[in-house]
Amino acid sequence: MSVENHTPFPALAFRQYNMAGDMMGVVVARGTFKLTKDGPLRLADEQYPLVMSDTYEGDPHETPQVACTDLAPFKPGTDITFIGAAFAPGGQPQSSWTCALKVGPVAKRLRVHGPRLWRAKTRKTWRGLINRAHEDALDGWELTPGEPVSHVPLDWRLAFGGRTAEDTLEANPLGIGLVDEARFKEQAEWRAPQIELEDQPIRSIRDRPQPAGFAPISPFWKDRAALAGTYDDDWVASRHPLLPHDFDYSFWQAAPHDQITEPWLEGHEPFELTNLLPGFESLKGSLPGLALQVSIDQGTGAQSGLMVLDGVHFDMRPGVGRVFMTWRTAFRWPERRGVPVLSFTAQRETV
Repeated sequence: MSVENHTPFPALAFRQYNMAGDMMGVVVARGTFKLTKDGPLRLADEQYPLVMSDTYEGDPHETPQVACTDLAPFKPGTDITFIGAAFAPGGQPQSSWTCALKVGPVAKRLRVHGPRLWRAKTRKTWRGLINRAHEDALDGWELTPGEPVSHVPLDWRLAFGGRTAEDTLEANPLGIGLVDEARFKEQAEWRAPQIELEDQPIRSIRDRPQPAGFAPISPFWKDRAALAGTYDDDWVASRHPLLPHDFDYSFWQAAPHDQITEPWLEGHEPFELTNLLPGFESLKGSLPGLALQVSIDQGTGAQSGLMVLDGVHFDMRPGVGRVFMTWRTAFRWPERRGVPVLSFTAQRETV
C-alpha cells in the first residue's frame, strides 16, 4: 500500500491482524548507507528497495540467508547482523585470528581459522592377527592447525553444524564439524569448524557449541522455528487465520540471540568493526542519528508516532558494501482510512 513519503527511503504500508484479532497497519522503511571512518554512516546515493521475501544465495536448504524480508509486522528488539569476511591483521596469511562486531550494547567476538580437519588416530590391535578387518582401532581424533589464509568468509557453512547419516544439527544444518566416528576407516578426515566463539573454543568432536556467526538465521532453523507456535488441527478449528496463542514475535528477529538488543537502538549508537574490512584492522563510526515518524488521519484528526529502529545490517560482500537500517511502526487501521505519512522527526511521540 502506498505511503506519502517525505524521506529518501523506500517505504511500504500493509495490514495484518495482531494476536488479539485487531486489524493493524504496519509501515516499514529501509535506508541504505555507506561506511565512513570515525564518523556517522553516510546516506548512499542509491537507495536499495525493500526486501519483499527472505533471500538466499541459492537453495534455502543448501545456502545461507543473505537478506530477510522487510514485511515483518513487529520485532521486539533491534537485529544487528553482518555478512562478509574476516581479514587477517596486516593482510598477511595466518592460521587463526579474532574478529569482532560491536554496535551500541551488542559486542561479540569470533575466532576464525584457515581450513582444518578432524583426523582419526588409529592403533594396531591383536585382533588384526586373526581378522584383518579388525587390524586398526580408533584411538581418538586430532584437530589439525588451520592452513594460513588471508581471509575467512563469515559463512554459516564454515561454522559448527551440518549433517551426517546419524545426526543433524538443526541450529545450523549447513555447517561442518559433525563426525561419524563409525566411518573412521573409510573416512579418516572430516572438515572441522573454521568459525567459533572466542571464549568457546572447540576442542573435541563431542563438543556441541552454539554455531558461531554474525549473519542472519533462517526462519526454519531451530532457534527461530521454535518461536513460530503450534499449527495443529485445534489451531485450524479455533484460531485460524490468527497466529497461534504460543506464537512469539521474537520469531521475526533474524539475528543470533546475542545480537539482538531490547529495547530498540535509538539510531545514534557507536559501532566498531574489527578485522572485518580489508585494510582496516579497526573501523569505528556511528549510526546516523535519524528518527522517523508516521502520521495518519483516519477521520478523527491526525495522529503520529515514532518508528522504531529494528534492524542494522552490515552487508560487506564484494559489490555491495552497504549498511541497511530498517524502521517500523504499527497502528490500528480497521477500515483502511487515510494514507500514512512518513517523515523525519526529532520528537518521540505515541500514536
